Amino acid sequence: MPTLMTRPSFERLAQVRAQLLDQGFPAAAPECAGVAGLFLPWAGRRLTEAGGIYWVGAATEGDYGAEREQSFEACHERAARLCDRGPHAQAHTPLWLFLDGLTRELLGGSYDTTAERWGWSNLLKIGWSAGAPEGWPAELVERQQAACAAALREELAALRGSLVFVGSQDDFGILGEALGGMPDWHGEQDEAAGIWWFRDEASGNLIVHGCHPRAARRSHFSETAIERTVLLARNLLPHLA
Repeated sequence: MPTLMTRPSFERLAQVRAQLLDQGFPAAAPECAGVAGLFLPWAGRRLTEAGGIYWVGAATEGDYGAEREQSFEACHERAARLCDRGPHAQAHTPLWLFLDGLTRELLGGSYDTTAERWGWSNLLKIGWSAGAPEGWPAELVERQQAACAAALREELAALRGSLVFVGSQDDFGILGEALGGMPDWHGEQDEAAGIWWFRDEASGNLIVHGCHPRAARRSHFSETAIERTVLLARNLLPHLA
């Protein structure tokens, strides 16, 4: 099944989630906010072979199946339903419109027709069902940081010649750790684009760090961020198209 996360990494995160619940954090339910279902990244079947786009967001939204089965297979299916089952109800949201803009320009089609060459991950693999990640319980974030950084490092190591777009202003102490230290970012961090980037010479990956598409749209630089990212990818990853 297509994912860049190994079972040992998944099991480590499952253990962290179980510990949080054992220590008194409630599981998310309709009547109360709580720990969301465990997120397992998804990857198109040709992503590692042909290169493509790897989207890394902040975290899941809502309960994300908190009351459902949390096995490796069930969590993979949960992500796959949003990624490789054709157009879905979230397609109009800023995140999916942003991803769709990238796939149309770089992969030659909409997100649903190019699913074999892109993937989806998150910095935080264990979410909270209410509010923005920046306002979640500090312990929820802190307890998963090391496991999430190790998992993301593993995911990125499987990619070659791909665009990795990290759509979250706050990296929650995870991105730098996953990259082995903060790289020498090139700055495009102005109101016109809101992005930073660098090219990893060993893997050939282009890493672009920007705002969440919702924030970019609210500040009216979403389209510019897409344009700048596409231009960078065409210059530094000419084989991508």
